[in-house]
Amino acid sequence: MGRKHLLEHLISPPETSASAPQAIRKPMPRGVGLVGAMSESVETMVADLRDAKEKLETGDVIVEIDTDLIDPSFITDRIGEDDEMDAFVATIRDQGQRTPILLRPHPESRGRYQIAFGHRRYRALKRLGRPVRAMVKHLTDEELVVAQGQENQDRLDLSYIERALFAARLEARQFQRDVICLALSIDKTEVSRMISIATALPAELVEAIGPAQKTGRRKWMILAKTVKEIRWPTEMERLLQVCKSGGAADSDQRFDLVLKALSRCKSPAQADDQGGGRHSFTVDKKPGVIRIRFDETSLPKDMVEDLMSRVRHVCTSFGAKT
Repeated sequence: MGRKHLLEHLISPPETSASAPQAIRKPMPRGVGLVGAMSESVETMVADLRDAKEKLETGDVIVEIDTDLIDPSFITDRIGEDDEMDAFVATIRDQGQRTPILLRPHPESRGRYQIAFGHRRYRALKRLGRPVRAMVKHLTDEELVVAQGQENQDRLDLSYIERALFAARLEARQFQRDVICLALSIDKTEVSRMISIATALPAELVEAIGPAQKTGRRKWMILAKTVKEIRWPTEMERLLQVCKSGGAADSDQRFDLVLKALSRCKSPAQADDQGGGRHSFTVDKKPGVIRIRFDETSLPKDMVEDLMSRVRHVCTSFGAKT
């Protein structure tokens, strides 16, 4: 089934005033008093309200809702605001909201709504202080995330890392793989690959880099593998600083700066051989542990004792316990 058809049951053309059924009012019987007239009027009003409520809940009509009554989806699918958000807000301001968003009654807050799709339109209208044109439909959690993922495919595509994070977040909330595949229109192999990449990357580093719209799977795989090998606190802080002070406003440029910085770092799995003298040694660096190895058979006993004394002195001078 084509992607554009998966949401057809969620979106139906709004009922216009020309096609809306009109309430048939019976002529008031002769002799009916004021109380009878009021009773009939109330019954008609209740029927009209019930009919309107049913149309709202089935998504058959478009309504305007204050943005203060709307909450985002329980699953985040974007990293910050995209670079084109300001232009999008200007378009909405000048041309209005052309396409309604899809909401469901909030499952935990009565009188509020939760977005299934249309987050960018919602944010733009909230900036402008305008109400949102929306369809309201009762949706399960599974239906909501599928609608959210599918609509993103048809509009401004999420970047690779945003889609990978979306998959990982759905997995963390124990959604079935079939649901994740349907939401992202990919197979289970690709879902597994995306989740593996997303979970290997520190969240703070991805946030600092941003969505990187032009950066694809291959580069993110390289970054995930490299970061996994050298993830110690001081190095991670340096990478975050690269993002902040690199002078690159573009997210893809920040990615390239981080990858370049990592390429200059030696993998901890590759021990540094500090040979060259008569007594060679290696330095083995891993997350949280640094080991300096000597060949004991080549070291004089007094040199071992002197070395241990120096190590204790250095540790003490930095406030470390030995």
